[in-house]
Amino acid sequence: MKRRILTSMALLMAALASANGYKILCVRSAKATAMGEAFIAQADDPTAVAFNPAGLPDLKGVHLSLQSTWCNAFTSREDSGGTTHMEDQWQAVPAFYATWDMGTERFAVGAGASLPNGLSSTWDDRSFATWSGYYSSLIIADYTLALGYRISDHLSIGMGLDYYVSDLDQRQRVSRYAFPVPLDDDPIAYVDGSGEAWGFNLGIRYEINERHSVAVTYRHPFTVDYDGDLTLQGMGSYPMETSIDYPGSVVLGYAFRPTSKWTLEVDLDWTHWSQVGDMVLDVPGLAGSSLAPDGQIRIARDYHNTLAYKFGVQYQYSEALALRAGYIYNENATADATWYPTQPDTDMHFFTCGFAYDLNEYITLESALQVVYYEKRTIDNTVSNPFGSVDGTYRTWAPCFTLGVTCHF
Repeated sequence: MKRRILTSMALLMAALASANGYKILCVRSAKATAMGEAFIAQADDPTAVAFNPAGLPDLKGVHLSLQSTWCNAFTSREDSGGTTHMEDQWQAVPAFYATWDMGTERFAVGAGASLPNGLSSTWDDRSFATWSGYYSSLIIADYTLALGYRISDHLSIGMGLDYYVSDLDQRQRVSRYAFPVPLDDDPIAYVDGSGEAWGFNLGIRYEINERHSVAVTYRHPFTVDYDGDLTLQGMGSYPMETSIDYPGSVVLGYAFRPTSKWTLEVDLDWTHWSQVGDMVLDVPGLAGSSLAPDGQIRIARDYHNTLAYKFGVQYQYSEALALRAGYIYNENATADATWYPTQPDTDMHFFTCGFAYDLNEYITLESALQVVYYEKRTIDNTVSNPFGSVDGTYRTWAPCFTLGVTCHF
């Protein structure tokens, strides 16, 4: 019986460790999204704060940009018992950027606020996911201060200081039969916490000539230490601490401008998921109990490094109107043994398009549309749960759209 309780609680934290939204693409910029996030070798609008601060010196004057992306996901699980659907809901992901050239030719500064990690997912709390985590939310806000410097006519560098603020919320039921006392229903276990961390990012851009430019960016890994509570419905709340690692990444980019109207870019995005360590939930109040005899719940994770292949194109249709399109192939990071339905992780294909329109010399409106297709993934007896199984075939697709407005002064 003790082992069953520990296994059930471990599943709660394993699901949390791979919560939906652990890393999401195409939510920081209308232009970058419309071009499949193939953008770092251009980095020619205020969202350079998030993608490559080496592009900031090209932005003259003051620029203010407000962006918002609305996302939904439609996920189904099919097994011998039929088909179950994840609850779909539209979720907004805002972003804001500001840049200033300080009246100089070589320096520029910028600031931004965005949500590079963060969406929630919900299955019915009486579905197959009841005991493996039916609700998960892991949100990270990234507040960035950035500086760009043009070393020469061809070479620019930049760096950003990131302050991350995060909230987590995970819910699952624990079988009533796991407890030594009789219960009328399966109690809900809640894990709630918040934390913060510091990080940094670096960027370099080299303009070979007016047609060719290359760039590389680096984002340093960081770890958020969370303080919060583990609450067992009807049985009390216990202070808890845990940590979640967030991986570093390197992006290489090449932009080509065959004519004054066309811009093409290809980026290669590598994420160092294998550096993400195991997870430990410290709950001193449960020390000596059958839930956590030593006051800890330990979770092993097995992520692997991934690549995302990004391609984008822009056509300057007229002086005021630019048309854009893009594509991303993004590899999954989750092994079968650590896969959970709160994050239906699999290889993904992003199809994107959008436009920008200059209302006048001061205001630009932008939009982006993306459709994300998740390759189907079949889980077969790899995630064990003594009270139920998550095995089955999962299918997901997700529509998203972005609107942005940028003011130039």
